[in-house]
Amino acid sequence: MNDIIKKCYLQIVDRINLTKHITIALIVGTILNLINQFDPLIHLQFQKIDYIKAVITYIVPFAVSVYSAATISKIER
Repeated sequence: MNDIIKKCYLQIVDRINLTKHITIALIVGTILNLINQFDPLIHLQFQKIDYIKAVITYIVPFAVSVYSAATISKIER
């Protein structure tokens, strides 16, 4: 378990990998936010948007991307 945490940390501190993880999170998070909060976003009803869910919707794909890359790098070596 400690090894995977170290690998995740190395994924985050590497600038190239971090850029890839952020890009994935932005693309996937935006698609998920459009799916989950379609009506308020399309009608620009910003008071009806759940901002906590919106932020979490970007954090989850980022974490999955980092963990997946760390796991794959562990398998490859």
